[in-house]
Amino acid sequence: MAAINASLWINEKINKWLGEENAADTLSQSVSNNITSEMGLALLDVADVIRPYPEVIDYLRHVKDDNFLAKLVKFDGGQKTKGEKPTTLVPMILSNIKNFEPNTGKRKFEQGQKEALKKEQELLDRLKQLPDGEEKAKKTKRMISLIRNFIGYREYPKYGMIRRYL
Repeated sequence: MAAINASLWINEKINKWLGEENAADTLSQSVSNNITSEMGLALLDVADVIRPYPEVIDYLRHVKDDNFLAKLVKFDGGQKTKGEKPTTLVPMILSNIKNFEPNTGKRKFEQGQKEALKKEQELLDRLKQLPDGEEKAKKTKRMISLIRNFIGYREYPKYGMIRRYL
């Protein structure tokens, strides 16, 4: 909740002080602990692992059975799960192979971090030029810290519900 409130505060104050809308959008890019983003990046990593093996790609293109993984070699330490449909991930993985270069996940995450840090510095520099700018910049820096450190946790309740009921 703190990060969401900080996002609202940033958007309201930055719009009022600098006339810029939705500044929190850029500031919340590539944050730690965002399970949804981490899963998307993990699918890009899976695509990177599969990419050098055309026979695996061809196999995945023709998969129709949700239990296709059960037919493959079992991995030690794997967990039995219920309700999973790995075939829903196959089109995303194949799309990632087709549409993205190797190591895109890492590059996209790093690019988002750079953009967020650049936006933070730009906002703080502009705020310092205003009347009471040092105080405004100090408060804004604190709110940016809340966003960067906690916004990813907003995804955990959804993730928990999905894990519980699947």
